[in-house]
Amino acid sequence: MLKGRIVSGKIVSILLAATMMAGCILTGCGSAESGSLEAADKVAETANAPAAGNGEEGPGGTSGEPAEVSVIIETFDNTFASFVMNAMKKYEEEHKDKIHITYLDSKQDANTQISQVENQILNGTQAIICLAVDAKQSEPIVRACKEAGVPLIAFNRIFENCDSFVGADGAVAGSLLARFTGEKTGGKGNVAIVNGIMGQENQFIRRDAIVETLGEMYPDMQVVIEGAGDWKRDKALQLVETWLQSGTDIDAILCLNDDMAMGTQLAVEQAGKSDDIIVCGVNGDPDGINAVRDGKIAATVFQNPDRQAEEALEAALQYIHGEKPESKIMIPFELVTADNVDDYVQYSQK
Repeated sequence: MLKGRIVSGKIVSILLAATMMAGCILTGCGSAESGSLEAADKVAETANAPAAGNGEEGPGGTSGEPAEVSVIIETFDNTFASFVMNAMKKYEEEHKDKIHITYLDSKQDANTQISQVENQILNGTQAIICLAVDAKQSEPIVRACKEAGVPLIAFNRIFENCDSFVGADGAVAGSLLARFTGEKTGGKGNVAIVNGIMGQENQFIRRDAIVETLGEMYPDMQVVIEGAGDWKRDKALQLVETWLQSGTDIDAILCLNDDMAMGTQLAVEQAGKSDDIIVCGVNGDPDGINAVRDGKIAATVFQNPDRQAEEALEAALQYIHGEKPESKIMIPFELVTADNVDDYVQYSQK
């Protein structure tokens, strides 16, 4: 009996092979001597094969097959997320040998998203990239991935205990809008804020940065009204129509994404106040960039969907290959105004 010893894989394979050969001689198994040797060789090959996930696999996943990555999105109706997915599909097309991606729509339901994560783990996914429905309800997602040893990359919306986050700092977006608006109004005036879904990470981080920056830099500017546009154009249109019909004095309306900025701009235009009210958005969507170019909104804050897509996929592949990417991979926001919009026209055609 061997106690307290570690026997190497090669020794085990030799012993197994020898045992099989001896068994075949004694019992007459196999039609020829070559059959016994082939069996011994197969045992040795199995014992010495590299384990999955030890960094010795092919360019994609194990055994040279493309890595299986799941991309789970809060909703495919999210305009910015749709551009990220398009960039991911382009990346996948260009790297078919190393990655295969499954896309899932959580339809703005946190429980659906949790089930999708669990199902993809059961289906053998090697990494999950997730735009969470609600960062505050992400704990079951994190737990499922940790228990299964599946790397979890959050993108665009950070949540606690993900392995890596790829995205932009929402506070920077809010601060950029506040600074721009303060400069445009001479540091005076009444501001309205069109929020996304209340309580979501991108909503309160962007909104709080606007309020804090205005308070610190432009004390003569006041946030006089705000409401939820739920990230949607039609909701923002209805919300701003109500404000304008109420007679509220507004000099600038800051929208936390470009879809809501488009609805806001339409409400302002229909009220005949385009020359009186500054409208700004966030994301640098094609509609937002075109609206800046056409003078319909004053500014948007661009976050690069191509870079977020590439960085998220590269992080997933690094984890699958046994490497460790950065825990936070930040893509800078960029203010887009009439002065520099021509530099972003390439993103207005997607």
